Parts: sequence; C-alpha cells; structure tokens
Amino acid sequence: MQKVQIRRWQGVGAVLTAGTGYACMSILVKGAYQLGLGPTQVIALQSWIASILLFGYVVCFKRGIFKISLRMLGLLALQGVVGAMGTSLLYAYALIFLPVSVAILLLYLYPALVLAAGVILWHKKVGRKELVAFILTLGGTTLASGILSGVSGVAWAGILLGLASAIAYALFNLVGEVVLAQVSPLVAMCYTQWACAVSLVIVMKGEVMRIPWQNLQTWEVGFLLATVASIIPFYMILVGIERLGADQAAILSTFELPMTFVLAAIFLNEFPTKVQWIGGSLVLAGILLLNWRNKKNEEISNKERSNSYDGGA
Repeated sequence: MQKVQIRRWQGVGAVLTAGTGYACMSILVKGAYQLGLGPTQVIALQSWIASILLFGYVVCFKRGIFKISLRMLGLLALQGVVGAMGTSLLYAYALIFLPVSVAILLLYLYPALVLAAGVILWHKKVGRKELVAFILTLGGTTLASGILSGVSGVAWAGILLGLASAIAYALFNLVGEVVLAQVSPLVAMCYTQWACAVSLVIVMKGEVMRIPWQNLQTWEVGFLLATVASIIPFYMILVGIERLGADQAAILSTFELPMTFVLAAIFLNEFPTKVQWIGGSLVLAGILLLNWRNKKNEEISNKERSNSYDGGA
C-alpha cells in the first residue's frame, strides 16, 4: 500500500510540474515579443528545436517508431498541422492583443467544444453534470473576455483569435482520441511535432533568415519553449497518467490555469481583474466537474491500480 501512495505522489508531482511548464509558455512567448520576434517566428523556433531534439532521441533509442501506416501518418499530419500548429499560432497571435489571463481562459474553452463535438458528430449522450460543466465553462469564458462590458476592436481581434485557438485545440484532442487508440503517446508527439515543424517551414518561406539567429537570447527562448514549455510537460503528463490514471491526471492538469495567472502577475505585471477571477473560477469549476468521477468509480479504479502494483511487485 505504501508503494501505491509513493507512486500516487509521484504522479501528482509530475502533473503539477507539467501544468507549471505549460503555464510558462505564455510568459516565454511574451518575453520573445520583447526581443522583437513575431508570433510565427516564436512558434517556429519552439517547433523546430523540439523536433530536432525529439528526432535525435528517436534515432538513438526508439527507431521503431518510423514504421507507421500511411493512414496513421495522414491523421498525425492533420493533428500536427491543424491541431498543433494552428493552436500555437492562433494563441500566440491572441497574446499580442490580450492579457495572458484572458487568452488562457479562452483557450480553456476547448473541453466544452470537445464535449459539443462529441454530441454533434458522434451523438454522445450528455448528462446533467456535463451540461452544467458546459454552461459554467462558457459563462466563465464570456465573463473573463469582457464581452458583456464592451470591448475595443483590437480586443475583439484577440478574442476571436483566442476562440479560434480553442477550436483548433479541440480538433487536436478529437483527432488525438482516435490516434492514441492505435499508437503510443511518444509516436503521436513526435509525428505531430514534425508535421508542425515542416508546415512552419512552408509558412515562413523567405522569413527564416529574418529570425535573429546570431542573438543568443533567441536560442535561449527557443530552447526554453521547446523543453520547459513543450517536451518536458508532455512527458510529465504521461508519467502522471501512468501513476494516477487519465481521470485524476486531467483534474490535476487544470493547475495550469491558476499557475498561468500567478506567473503573469510575477513576470509580466499582469493582474487579472475581479471579473476575470470570477470567470476563471467558473471555467475551472466547469473543467473539474467535467473530469470528476463519482466516488464508487474512483474506489474501483484505486483498487484496480493497487492490485496492479501489488501484482507487479
């Protein structure tokens, strides 16, 4: 039993670390803007450096992942181009017009969008809990965005970009649900990252040389985005899922939301308004409710995980 508790706390630590890493992305992106980099350049740096690091790792230790069907390659390319690149670019552009606190809340509309897509596309049944979670998330996002109090044209551009990033991330998750039923998370991460990187080369065209490669700070920001805000949190969330289960890991991963608020206040001097705090609380409540399982299922899951660890000892 003690071994189970140790693994549980390891899982908790891993998921909280992942949430902190993902929260750092917004701060690093805004820091890159201060260096004179544009949104496309920032995301390209992150994707290219992450792709090189992942490719080096795979060549050395996991060469088997290069064996993949054309159908799966197509799905992973879709996930990488529309999901990964689309989400990252749209969110990065939204950060030009919006405070970090508003941009991250708009992005966190994606669980509600995934739920809505499941109902529309696959005719999934929605219970009272899911409906309440959807209303909380939608209401919280609306409050935090400032739509009800009136916003400027510039802010509207940011809000629309933020909403578009949530739609792209919802697509990323929907395709990911299909993909991860057939391949490992490592395969999915590598191929989506590579597809994103190749797409950005095409999108950038002649702008590649406009990136100040000679500036050491450019490499520092790119490396931090690729590792601290990308590869490391992705790996940590997988560790958390392994030790806690996907349900508990999903609940704990919402730590990213308040942590983003805190980091924005510390490093960017951006303090959420009272209305944004209320909106953020509603969004967080909606996400937690959407992922929370009843006590009976939780006890069954814990018992199965305990038996699994005891049997493997």
